[in-house]
Amino acid sequence: MKQIFWDVDTQVDFLDSQGKLYVPGSEAILPNLARLTRWAADHGVLVVASACAHHPDDAEFREWPPHCLVGTEGQRKVPETVLERALVVPNRAVEIPADLGAYQQVLIEKQELNVFTNPNTARLVEQLGRPEIVLYGVVTELCVAQAAGELQRRGCQVRLVQDAVYALDSAKAQACVKELVARGGSLTTTAEVLGRETSPGSDGA
Repeated sequence: MKQIFWDVDTQVDFLDSQGKLYVPGSEAILPNLARLTRWAADHGVLVVASACAHHPDDAEFREWPPHCLVGTEGQRKVPETVLERALVVPNRAVEIPADLGAYQQVLIEKQELNVFTNPNTARLVEQLGRPEIVLYGVVTELCVAQAAGELQRRGCQVRLVQDAVYALDSAKAQACVKELVARGGSLTTTAEVLGRETSPGSDGA
């Protein structure tokens, strides 16, 4: 089965201590995010990355403070997860190239927690042949959990990289992880994905 990496919302506003919606302690996973990104680039593994791309009147701001506004520094991906050859997929129906071989990263923009609210996401997963997903990013019990559930419902095998995710609420995160496993998903570590020992990161939940 084809494998791809799925990077959830690794953006400045979440992972930088000065970010608008900083996840306290999440900078601990930055080294592992960097290792995964570099390994994918070195081994020709496509990285699909979701990214909030908000506008000031987005409905999400009724529940959460404004963050990841389009064009701001906070909306950018952290340097550890940026790849040079990226295809940006806006949150409107567009044609996705049939051959993604020219790209290292497909960046899916979204205005809601669930990346599958972008009308192109489901079609992309089908185009990729329902691959095995190596999943990581923030926040474990929110956008990561929603991505995991949607991917599993579409027939993808999901492997959650436990030391490359981070939570706001550990108890809720642990419950989401248990649900992922109950649906047939599995847990892994950065070291296991890379096939060699790496420095320890966060436990992710």
